[in-house]
Amino acid sequence: MKKYIEMMIGKERCYVNPKTGEVMDFEGETVYIQTEEEKQKTRDYFNQVKEREEKAQIINEKYKDYGNFIWNVYNINQQIFPQLKPSNITRLMFLSTYLNYDGYLMFNQKTIMTKDNMFKLLKLSDREFRSFYSDMINNKMLYIKEDKIYINEDMFGKGQLRNTVIAKFSEKEKYITRLYIDGVRDLYDKSTPRSHKTLSYLFQILPYVNRQYNIVCFNPLEENLKEVQGMSLGQFCATIGYSNHNSSQLFRYLFEPQFIINGKLTTAMRYVVDKGLDKSTYSMYINPRVYYAGNRWQDVEILGKF
Repeated sequence: MKKYIEMMIGKERCYVNPKTGEVMDFEGETVYIQTEEEKQKTRDYFNQVKEREEKAQIINEKYKDYGNFIWNVYNINQQIFPQLKPSNITRLMFLSTYLNYDGYLMFNQKTIMTKDNMFKLLKLSDREFRSFYSDMINNKMLYIKEDKIYINEDMFGKGQLRNTVIAKFSEKEKYITRLYIDGVRDLYDKSTPRSHKTLSYLFQILPYVNRQYNIVCFNPLEENLKEVQGMSLGQFCATIGYSNHNSSQLFRYLFEPQFIINGKLTTAMRYVVDKGLDKSTYSMYINPRVYYAGNRWQDVEILGKF
């Protein structure tokens, strides 16, 4: 415990010893000794400050550990990009990781992305790429301005978000999550064009993921873990209109994708067996290194055992 902490008492800035209750002025002179009640308030204030500092340190460490990210905007409990082909959702999420701070795509740190190097990056056939590019332009996911390819700023962003932007999203009942660049790119690089549709379910599930605990659930905004109403694989099938008879197939699509982070091979999702071996009853967790909206990394990592 620090010997003195700085705090405002009335309109005066003072230094207080939370242990003894001694209050000193700016010049180091003792002004008075706090009562027991005041001492307790000071200790409570000190503990709150200490807790905030510890949380801030954890967040900063996780930002460094998890790496750079892109902001993705979505609606709670609503299917994302319903107008797009499922395979193109995966490709769009991957492309978004090449967004720069000015809103347009970069092939690398020095080269602005063109249609030609986008084609190379996506590793699609000519026909598949033409279909994808047309889908993106027609649905206003991508647009061209001054020979640069911009991505829809209502869906994706990079860098610090202004409070006015966050307020605008809130008014429209939209929420934001972090898409982690390394995780999303590695998942895409390990996939094939044929598997892009199945990989899209990992992103389609996003609006049903709890913002703090990364549990697939019916109440994604709930912050009390005991009140989170988990969604089973079978219930998710019903939600997105996927045949429950094929839940074992969807299970493979969701839980088989792997990627490497810090030299370690890990999965994009984990499950918890709640009611026997019926896969349709499994609870599901998203690896926060793919996407995560909250700041309770330790809870998520423990819950999903990532």
